Parts: sequence; C-alpha cells; structure tokens
Amino acid sequence: MTWDAFLDQIRDWLATRNLLGEGASWVIGLSGGPDSTLLLHTLAGLSERHELHWRLHAAHLHHGLRGAEADEDAAFAARIAEGLDVPFHVERADVPGAVARDGGSTEEVARSHRYGFLERVALTAGSELVAVAHHADDNAETVLHRICRGTGLRGLVGIHDVRPLRPGSHIRLVRPFLQQRRATIEELCAARALTTREDSTNRSPDFTRGRIRHTVMPLLAEQLNPNVVEALLRLAEHARWLGTYLDDAAARTFEALVISQEGRRVALNVHALTGKQHIIQAEVVRRAIALAAGGEQDLSFGNIEAILRLTGDPASGKEVHVPGPVVVRKQYERLEFRPLEDEGPAVALETVFVTCPGRTVLPQLGFELLAEVHAVDAERIEALRRNTNRLEEWLDFDRVRQPVFVRGRHEGDRFRPLGNPGAKTIGDFFGEQKIDPQMRARIGILCDQGGVLWVMPWRIDERAKLRPTTRTALRLVLTPAAVRPLDAP
Repeated sequence: MTWDAFLDQIRDWLATRNLLGEGASWVIGLSGGPDSTLLLHTLAGLSERHELHWRLHAAHLHHGLRGAEADEDAAFAARIAEGLDVPFHVERADVPGAVARDGGSTEEVARSHRYGFLERVALTAGSELVAVAHHADDNAETVLHRICRGTGLRGLVGIHDVRPLRPGSHIRLVRPFLQQRRATIEELCAARALTTREDSTNRSPDFTRGRIRHTVMPLLAEQLNPNVVEALLRLAEHARWLGTYLDDAAARTFEALVISQEGRRVALNVHALTGKQHIIQAEVVRRAIALAAGGEQDLSFGNIEAILRLTGDPASGKEVHVPGPVVVRKQYERLEFRPLEDEGPAVALETVFVTCPGRTVLPQLGFELLAEVHAVDAERIEALRRNTNRLEEWLDFDRVRQPVFVRGRHEGDRFRPLGNPGAKTIGDFFGEQKIDPQMRARIGILCDQGGVLWVMPWRIDERAKLRPTTRTALRLVLTPAAVRPLDAP
C-alpha cells in the first residue's frame, strides 16, 4: 500500500466518525514502536495535507520496567517528537511497586497507569482526543484472549474504535488503526524509512499478550486455520451487530420496567423483569447499573448472574454490590439500583492551605497548584475568558477572601457554577457532569472564607469570575505533581 493510499484510508475512517475537525488537539500515545510511531506520522501527515491545523502532543509513559532499555525508549520517543516539532510529555510510573502494594497483574496495572497518564496529558493540553495505535491483529488477539477467559457476548466485540477514556469522561479514546493489519503498518514504516524500537516484553512468554501473539496465534494458523485473524475479526463484527440489536431491545424493555427513577437511583419491576428472555434480563440489568454508576461499567458474567439470582430469591432485603460502585437490592417486587456513595458521607481530603502567590503541593490529589497575581485590563480579560484549558483558571483577585485552601467535598456543599442562573449542591453538579463516583472523593474543592471558589478542574464559582471592572487577577494552574526523572534509580 502506498503512503498516499494509506492516508486516504485513515482520513475516510476519521471522517465517518466526525473526527476531522480543524484545529483539534490530539494526544498520541507514543511508545517508539512501529505502530505508535506510524500513528504520529500519520496524524501529522493528515494535518499538513488537508490544512487541518491540528495541535499534536506526544505522550510517553515510562512504566518503571526494563531498566536502561525503557530509559532508552523514552529518549528515543522524545527524539521522534522533536523531529516532528511536536510537544513531548513524559512521566515515570512505578508499576512493579504498585503491583507489590495493591496486587493485580503487571499488564493490567501498567494499562491503568498508562490511561491515567494519557488523561492527565489531555487535561493539561486542553485536548478531548487521545489516539493510540491498536490495530486489527491486536483486536483479534484480544478476542481470543477473552474467549479463553470465558467472555460473554460483549467481550466478543473486542476493542472499541472510539470510546470515552473512562466512564463519564469528555475525553475520547480513538484507535485510527483498528482496521489495519500489523504487516501493513510494518511495511509502511520500512517504506518511509522510519526508525522504531521494539519493547522486549512483547516477545516475552512471561506476559499473556506475548504468549498469544507468538505462540498461540501461530499454532492456530498452522494447525487449524491460516486465516485465524480474519475469522476472529468477523466474529467480533457479528457480535457487534448483535450487541447493537440487543441494546435497542433492552432500551425499550427498560423503559417499560421502570417503577421509579430519581437522579441515579432507579427501581425495576421484578416480576415483569423475570418474565423476559434471560439475555434481555441481563442487558436491562446492565443498563440500570450504568445509570446508577453514571457510565458504562466493566461487568463480569458473575456480576450479572448474581443480580439475576437475586431477582429469583423469594426473600426481601437482600443486596449485592457490583462495579460502579453500585448497590442492587431486592425489596419485595422492586429491584433497586443506587450508587454506593448514597450509603454514607463524602470522603474528606486533608485540608491544605494555598500559598498565594506561590506553589502548593496537593499530595492526596497528585497535583501541584500554582497561584500567581497579575494586573489585567479589559482587553486581556476578554482574551482570558476564551481560555479552554480546564487546568487553568483566572479569578478576580479582589473578590477572593484570604486565606485560600483546598479540601474534599463536604456534605451539603453548594456553589454557583460559572454561567449557571442559580446555586446547586456539588453532589448535583457531579451528577449532571456524569463524573465517575469513584473519582468524586479525589476531586479537590478550592475555597476561601466566602465558600467554594473552584471545583477542580471542573468549574469556578460565579462570584469569583473575571469582570470588565477587574484590575487584578488570580491565575491558578494545576499540574501533575513532579515525578522521578528518567535517570533516577
């Protein structure tokens, strides 16, 4: 395939998903391997060819694995970004330490750290698009892995091409190469003389992905079907079609079964639910959990089965807890779903007083807050009002009543979100913004003696906004807390 033909394919793929807007900001996960290197060159090429004026940011996470080899990967990725004149963001994680401390597999923990890092970069860059380089072979391997683990229908769908970076997030995770084969990507890298690096763990039998890629898939191709990748991709596509049909059917059934709904609390008619086909029951339950959690959740077969067993239990008052976190309780003929946070008060973060002006570390949030005082005029205020970086806010300094401090949310906290006609509780604001319940306890509230100034990094209070009469402004910038340098031991 020629480079021009490849660019045309990716352009068409992006166009069908309304992702060709001019001036967009993209964060690209850059490991230095063939896939991510070609992805960065592809998006840069499309932007230049079609004068899209995209703002590209390359992001590389050092996982704290593989020692000097990983240090070299980070330096190599930095040179790629520099060669394309693209801003480069790098951070170092301690994946082995996290595994030892909290458990889980190295692959799962590394993935969690990676997407958390990409989200922080996107927030810092003011981007709503994060691109990663998963391709068709990755998708086939994922489907096979899930089959072996005992997946349900949803697992057969494989990797989603576009989805929220996390439940409720406004940042979208995009995989432009998902229909491209690995061989095509490697051929294009060679044709364009792109130098790349390979992560040695990709071939290691110590990791599941490496065993599937280099042992299981070749064996299946040799012994059963030489076109095993295409067969798995067809299975994923058929599962996607069926999933779409079931979603539509479950949506219609769900509306008919709702007894009551208040905010993110919903109750279903147990008797009517148990009269439906088992697969529809499962999809209705999944939908109710998503509503209570504020977004789609990664539910296992066991989670769904536990709830369906609850519907058939003649006793009343029993409950199960599922990811979200959500509590599901059977009360006579009602099956009630509600967020776990309804069970008690919000978790309080330790109060930290802010140095103003100056820098203040917020250790529980993993951020540092910079506070600066600036003289402004009407012309500059108008420009500052157009700021779209959610990690940077400008307040009217004369309306801030010192001292300023950061704390966690308190029960009953109220504020008037910028642009809102009236005040509301922060809990209601979180619900409207569809903020993941698991994140809410980690959101800092910036306050002064008059109350809430900024629900970080979501919205400032109306009383503190810049006005045409403002002459002194308080600039507040959140940045991820400093990480160990790449050459640290």
